[in-house]
Amino acid sequence: MSVALFAALLSALPLTWLAWRDPKRMRVSGRRDRAPLSSRIRGLLTLCVLVPGGVLAFYSAAAVLIWLGAVTTVGWAISEGLAPRR
Repeated sequence: MSVALFAALLSALPLTWLAWRDPKRMRVSGRRDRAPLSSRIRGLLTLCVLVPGGVLAFYSAAAVLIWLGAVTTVGWAISEGLAPRR
């Protein structure tokens, strides 16, 4: 189980970067202080989010399920944390 949680933490780093520099999120919030990521970089970061889950598929099916749940929960928390306040 700790392997799955470690993989979820590894996935959380590029996921946070994706959410922080998301073009739609920046447009809605009116943030123009940083440039949005290009589509190529977003694709590469998406791949980086998914690679730990692919590696876990060779480890254990249960670990993949734990990783999926943890990444979903972390992604939700990141998007709530970065949501614009009105």
